[in-house]
Amino acid sequence: MILLAGIIFSSCQQAPKTAFVKTETIFKEYKGIKDQEAVFKQQQETFTKKYDSLVKIWQKEVMDFQQKVKKMSPKQAQKKDRELYQKQQLLQQMQQQEGAKLTAEMQQKTDSLIKKVYDFFDEYGKQNGYEYIFGKNNTGALMYGKADKDITEEVLKALDAEYEKNKK
Repeated sequence: MILLAGIIFSSCQQAPKTAFVKTETIFKEYKGIKDQEAVFKQQQETFTKKYDSLVKIWQKEVMDFQQKVKKMSPKQAQKKDRELYQKQQLLQQMQQQEGAKLTAEMQQKTDSLIKKVYDFFDEYGKQNGYEYIFGKNNTGALMYGKADKDITEEVLKALDAEYEKNKK
């Protein structure tokens, strides 16, 4: 009887501390991601301005060529037309290469940030005595969570504080 009571008592101990986090909110509101997006947007705008100015120069050359083509020999016209075509090809290559470079850089930084967020969750869970922290998202990993188990805002504040501390 005592042994049975001991087994029942030990099995009725407090349930593991669990909570959930709305992952979409974390990845939308986290300052680290917002800052990264701002940097990426600035890089894109800088490149776009540079590219647009080069395209305008090329377009001016095309317009000048169209005005002067009647006064050129067929050989000169063909040579200039080929030069303009090659410049256009170079501009397109530059745009594609720079776009791919920016995308790859953004992906690498995003992957690094995601890893930092998950590493943060590991540490946060340990420091706050959680046995489980579930991610609630649109893929069905958690379909329901009691509101009092939602630690999204708490984690987001701690994550942002950690980011600000490391940013300096």
